[in-house]
Amino acid sequence: KPVIGITCQHNLKESPDQYMVAGRYCRAVERAGGIPMLLPPVKSLKQPLASLCQGLLLSGGGDPDPSLYGELPHPKLGKVDQERDHWELTLIHKAREEQIPILGICRGIQILNVALGGSLYQDLPSQYRQVGVHWQKIPGEEVSHQVQIKESTMLLSLLEQSIIWANSHHHQAIKKLALGLIISAQSDDGVIEGVEATGEHFILGVQWHPERLATQESSRIFAGFISACQKKLGRKDF
Repeated sequence: KPVIGITCQHNLKESPDQYMVAGRYCRAVERAGGIPMLLPPVKSLKQPLASLCQGLLLSGGGDPDPSLYGELPHPKLGKVDQERDHWELTLIHKAREEQIPILGICRGIQILNVALGGSLYQDLPSQYRQVGVHWQKIPGEEVSHQVQIKESTMLLSLLEQSIIWANSHHHQAIKKLALGLIISAQSDDGVIEGVEATGEHFILGVQWHPERLATQESSRIFAGFISACQKKLGRKDF
């Protein structure tokens, strides 16, 4: 089984401090056939990332620092964790160099886009031309809006349908798309809901939270990710 490195939050309010991630990420990875492993920030990572894991899951959380894409903080900017930002940038670049599959979820799609040179709407309600409800008030296990999947994308091949229902818990989203990424899904109001890399390297980001949903589409996303990681494990190039 491939080991999947999952990024996590740093809770400084607790004493002692805690690194943590929602258990649903771990359970979704395990159900799909992987072994979850948390990747808390370290000051440097000299060895290959493949010596630790065969897949990288960028989990949800706070807002990326806007200075990473050349902007000043917006009044509606949420909590920023620069330590996590720089750690995830390191992991993303290592994963790309080593051809390790990447799955980004919610914040994960955002930091992936930033790492590759893109930018974000710091607050959709105040910065986007028109916007639907992207922070649902119903439980995260329920869906709240439709997502349209683009033709000729890896995401479409995984989901096998062009329209799905998704949950939504975010106030930021991709503004300028990074080079090397293509849009694979959008909501009805035009907000980017999915991106992926061109070429054979498995890099997929989704703006919703499939780990919270007990749907066939969510299972297929994790199954496709783990399948790509199993291929990395089979090459044994670490």
